[in-house]
Amino acid sequence: MQFSDEHSNRSPKVILIAESHNILQNSLKDLVTTGLPGATVLTVHSGKEAVRVSLAHRPSVIILDVDLPDISGVEATRKIHDNLPDTPIVLIHEEESAEYRISAIAAGARSYVTKNKIAVELVHVIKKLPTALS
Repeated sequence: MQFSDEHSNRSPKVILIAESHNILQNSLKDLVTTGLPGATVLTVHSGKEAVRVSLAHRPSVIILDVDLPDISGVEATRKIHDNLPDTPIVLIHEEESAEYRISAIAAGARSYVTKNKIAVELVHVIKKLPTALS
């Protein structure tokens, strides 16, 4: 996969995963590195870390759990989106809920994936993001 030159202000193929549970975080990392060969995956455990690392590293895609310690994934999305509006953010959550989906999109997320569908949908969703990968 190649990144277009128009997005050269981002680190190429850097994906940030914010998930507080180590086992799920490692599974997500494995899924992304297998599905997107050559991608560098950064991981954090909290919403505040996600905001800090996003602003410092300007990843190509950010994956945030809705239920993060300190600030929620929705609030982290809002803060990141305010500073990096072109960076695609995918929120993940335990349940499919219109309320969570609407909150995610309103905060600036480009997509919302439930955890029971992550293995099937996550890499596909990332590949379809218009400004993330080409």
